[in-house]
Amino acid sequence: MKRILPLILLVASCADPGPAHVYACNQEPVPLAGLTGPPATRLGPDGQAALKGEEVEGRIEELEKWHVVEESADRVALIRELDEPVPQDHGESTHHYVLIERWLPGDAWGLRTSTRCDLKRSVPGLGPAEVALGSASGTRLNLLVTERDCASGQPAGDRVELVELEETDQEVRLVVAVQPQRGREGSVLTCQGNPPTPFTVELSEPLGGRSVVNVGVYPARRL
Repeated sequence: MKRILPLILLVASCADPGPAHVYACNQEPVPLAGLTGPPATRLGPDGQAALKGEEVEGRIEELEKWHVVEESADRVALIRELDEPVPQDHGESTHHYVLIERWLPGDAWGLRTSTRCDLKRSVPGLGPAEVALGSASGTRLNLLVTERDCASGQPAGDRVELVELEETDQEVRLVVAVQPQRGREGSVLTCQGNPPTPFTVELSEPLGGRSVVNVGVYPARRL
């Protein structure tokens, strides 16, 4: 289903996605500061102990490539950008995230999560989506949006939302997300994958030679 939305101009710098943004690695929150935070070589006593935990020791190599997302007495989270993106069902995995925890003070450390993902902007109340460029006609930018959350294999329809749009002389930068599907009472949403939904954005002027960039992922990705 096509929708035409008005232009939203942002004053933020194109190069800076904003310090308040939080991204998610397969639903695990990662603040922007954590992506460029101190390397894991600077972990304190808690972090050093966590690296020796059950199913952890020996699995995290090249500590200088990992960044500390979180370090406390019972929770340590690390993330690194992969040397090369890895293909996945939707898009590519660009990062590896590890969460190490202990449930009670004094318990042994253990691996809770080790996952590869592409980092998507967390938008309150909305779910992530894959965005592909369909075509451009005049001032209309035609996208194909694929919902990532479970939706019983249905297109997103009018649940697609344009969260941000910024136009410059060189680029059109955007963030697109999807309102979650609400199953009927007593029904269960299945997760077999969802088809792409056509979605049209109205630009202030024809696209021309400008690039279309998805800034809803980190790092931002040209479509």
